[in-house]
Amino acid sequence: MDKLTLATEQQRSAAQLGKDLTAILNDPLAPIAGYAVAVIDGNRILYKECGGVSNVVHKDFRKYWPMKSSTRLRIASISKMFSAIAVMRLVEQGKLNLDADVSNYVGFLLRNPNYPTDVITLRMLLSHTSSLRDGSKYSIPPEYGIEEFFLKEGQYYGNGEHFADSQDGVERQPGVFFAYTNLNYGVIGTVLERISGLRFDEFMKKNILEPMGMEASFNVGDFDERSIFEISPLYMRYLDKITGKEHWLPQIDDYRGVLQSRDQVLITNPDVGEENVVADLTNYRIGTNGTLFSPQGGLRISADELLLLIEMLLNDGKLNGKEFLQKKSVDMMFTPYWTHDHAKGNGDTYAGLMTCFGLGIHIMTAKERDRFIRNRDIILSGHFGEAYGLLAGLFLDRTNKRGILYIINGVGTPESGNSGQYSGMYRWEEKFCTAIFDNLFPNL
Repeated sequence: MDKLTLATEQQRSAAQLGKDLTAILNDPLAPIAGYAVAVIDGNRILYKECGGVSNVVHKDFRKYWPMKSSTRLRIASISKMFSAIAVMRLVEQGKLNLDADVSNYVGFLLRNPNYPTDVITLRMLLSHTSSLRDGSKYSIPPEYGIEEFFLKEGQYYGNGEHFADSQDGVERQPGVFFAYTNLNYGVIGTVLERISGLRFDEFMKKNILEPMGMEASFNVGDFDERSIFEISPLYMRYLDKITGKEHWLPQIDDYRGVLQSRDQVLITNPDVGEENVVADLTNYRIGTNGTLFSPQGGLRISADELLLLIEMLLNDGKLNGKEFLQKKSVDMMFTPYWTHDHAKGNGDTYAGLMTCFGLGIHIMTAKERDRFIRNRDIILSGHFGEAYGLLAGLFLDRTNKRGILYIINGVGTPESGNSGQYSGMYRWEEKFCTAIFDNLFPNL
């Protein structure tokens, strides 16, 4: 196929993908508020498009701002990739050891009382094999330290709910059993603070985000008047019982252009359904509570900025030709640390979605329900994001320098009724991934 024919074919495929995404956006039975999609192939942007709205000023869509690739959103668990990168940078500097007892870093003895002799390490925290659990909450106010989760006299100990056990006969000791746990990253955030002497949001801004050329932040107080307007709330669609009409209602980040304080924080526990609480940071002691800025899910970032992350990871740690992360660190992140073993029952797979994990990296193997499309086994690694109506995915093939990114900022029907038909994703995600791969990578 000559270059002209190839270019024409790619244009047709891109045009069809745009039509498919518009159809998903406007699906009368399960609409979405807005989306951003970007696809990398051979280290070049093959496709980048947005649709729908980022800010619904009037609930009936009479006034709104369109979604753009520069629109920032709370990207949920894709944030974990940045927290993992921060750990790897400190490992490279000799300030952290992935296999050391994390107790040495947090300032108290962190042990699962059900496995009292087993050391918990950063490698286990990054790979969700630490034996820690979220319990009834995993983010707490600034006046409490994270030891309150783990020590028997702690305010949030909750009868040991943050520790796995083997009462049902299944061994869940550290380093062996996988269970996806947000609290792992709250501990990591605390470690980053204690090692750096900086608040988590400030450390990430100065040492990770700004050096990568990003204005993204874990603290909405960092955004100026222009930037705060461009943050998209995350939406769910609800029925107004009085009028009988359905409306998009913001679940989080509905700032309407109002500047936020850098010394206040929203305490969030979206996965356990707890109401958000605004807390004052004036008297916060750095290094005591890394859960405050949600290292597991609190990054506000745009599709354009996430493309910089993709570029860095596809190029073995180099960004704009300069080394940001050593290749061996990137390799380590993408190397499987835990793999599901049916015979041993060594993990909770989230109904087959999670069967292999590296260090902050979810490896999709297509062996169970961890597949992007129904009829082809496509192997990519990265992370999903889900919270407050947001659904997102960022996944890479480092060998062939391919990457996909999709962001949905609001879903129109309850997630509980939209489980995937062939995968552990939601149906919206299945539709997005099917449209992307069938149009742009039909032979993959």
